[in-house]
Amino acid sequence: MTIILQWLVEHAWIFYVACALGGLVYLLRALAARRERNLALFTLERETATARLIQSWAMLLVFVAIGALTFASTTFILPALYNPGAPSTTPTLAAGVEPSTPVVTLTPTPTLGFVVPTLASTEASVAPPPPPAEPSEVPTPVPTDTPEVTVPGGIRVRFSDFAALVGYALPATEFTTAQPLPLTLYWQGLEGTSPTNYVVFTHLLAVDGRLIAQHDSPPASGTRPTTTWVAGETIVDLHALAFTDLAYVGPAKIAVGLYDPAVGRVPTETGDDRVILPITISIVPQ
Repeated sequence: MTIILQWLVEHAWIFYVACALGGLVYLLRALAARRERNLALFTLERETATARLIQSWAMLLVFVAIGALTFASTTFILPALYNPGAPSTTPTLAAGVEPSTPVVTLTPTPTLGFVVPTLASTEASVAPPPPPAEPSEVPTPVPTDTPEVTVPGGIRVRFSDFAALVGYALPATEFTTAQPLPLTLYWQGLEGTSPTNYVVFTHLLAVDGRLIAQHDSPPASGTRPTTTWVAGETIVDLHALAFTDLAYVGPAKIAVGLYDPAVGRVPTETGDDRVILPITISIVPQ
């Protein structure tokens, strides 16, 4: 009997599935009977459909009741009858307790002249816990300083709320038109977020404003889009301005800015669409 009860508890899902299928079938029959009753044109057809509807709802309730009874039986009644989960009271070595072992002791009896064996039981002894391990000294790692970028050129111009030009560097102030002019810009991310990946333009302008050299590219040759800049970080941006007027000789200025080919230039904090670096370049004959 215990085996049967245990099997019923462990396989109760079979009854749940059967009740669910039966309830689903009679639910569909009830819906179909209600539809037939609504569409019936004669009294006899309507009464027949009503009887089928009542019968289907009654069977649906029966299956629901069977499912509830099965749940109550397998959850509360049957487990209490055979009690499959009763804990064992037998001591085990895994718990750190040694079961009592009968020990034979010999007690001398002076009157009879021989020894009578008696049994004595030793009390269960609890194994002592292992001594705590002494903490070993772990060398504390020495924090390493994050290398900072030294920004030359005293300048700080904000572009919108996401970027600031904080420095620039040139290897010299005199150049010829034979080689591109190497310029390094230093940008700093601000608290805002760039809405698009802007392009950096660097223009070398003559005294009369003519463009004599330029280089336009995304920051750091496209490896650091403006949408990825984080507030406080410094972005090193290299540009090689190629000369378009090889015959020019004289002083020149460098203009720097950001732009989107589809929208236009990004304004600075003063409202200008570019910044003129505070340095004069001399273009000398080759």
